[in-house]
Amino acid sequence: MANHTRRIHHQTKTVPVLLSGGNPQIAKADGNAPVQAYIAAMPGWKRALGKRLDALIMRTVPDVRKAVKWNSPFYGIEGRGWFLSFHVFTRYVKLTFFRGTSLRPVPPGASAQKDVRYLDIHEGDELDEAQMAAWLKQAAALPGWIPGEPAAATRDWRKETLARMRALILEADTEIIEERKWIKPSNPLGVPVWSHGGIVCTGEVYANVVKLTFARGAGLADPSRLFNSSLEGNMRRAIDIREGENVDARAFKALVKAAVARNGPAVKKRAAMKKRARSSAE
Repeated sequence: MANHTRRIHHQTKTVPVLLSGGNPQIAKADGNAPVQAYIAAMPGWKRALGKRLDALIMRTVPDVRKAVKWNSPFYGIEGRGWFLSFHVFTRYVKLTFFRGTSLRPVPPGASAQKDVRYLDIHEGDELDEAQMAAWLKQAAALPGWIPGEPAAATRDWRKETLARMRALILEADTEIIEERKWIKPSNPLGVPVWSHGGIVCTGEVYANVVKLTFARGAGLADPSRLFNSSLEGNMRRAIDIREGENVDARAFKALVKAAVARNGPAVKKRAAMKKRARSSAE
């Protein structure tokens, strides 16, 4: 009887190299797999933090896009750029919010780059998941950072104006919901919409103005006369902001609060109408 030799091939798992500060060296690639490879290679306590951050991002932004670039995990929205990355250093993990100056509250770490803010997490630091989730929701709703984007594109006065007014909206009502709607090929970023018990306002960018339209603005008191557009209708009112113009921040936040308060009775009225409709159908 012939002897059969059984050959066993042992596969050796390649362990990523740790670069300066203990940061894993992972080849540039798109998708979840390279991000998970990076996290698995994070040394010590940082690995558990990486897993926790990745899970939190996935829960908060279900349609998130992932990649590894420059030996760092990147998180973004398809077609709208990147909103967050993180990187391992010797004593901490650094989170980079690419549009961090537009977040509220602003993340604590300053940057030489105008739009960027950082958050450094050291061993033993408590991660405030509620605050992180709030930042992630805000960041994901903003136009993200696109590598190689011309500097002129990031210094558009209209983008800066809309970001400034957005920050005031978020300050006026911390529970307001921020979304982007009416996404189409001609406007891939869509229109930012802020809602609380119904639409409060929308923000649109045109060639010469930034327009903030309050869905039920005709019923709001406007003692500072901020409304200067769409004045003829029975429902909407708008604020057109041109280059170089500033809007009274206190008056604008009061207008947002009034719009939220006005939506309250409307929600109750709609609920009552639905209840009556159901009763009639029965």
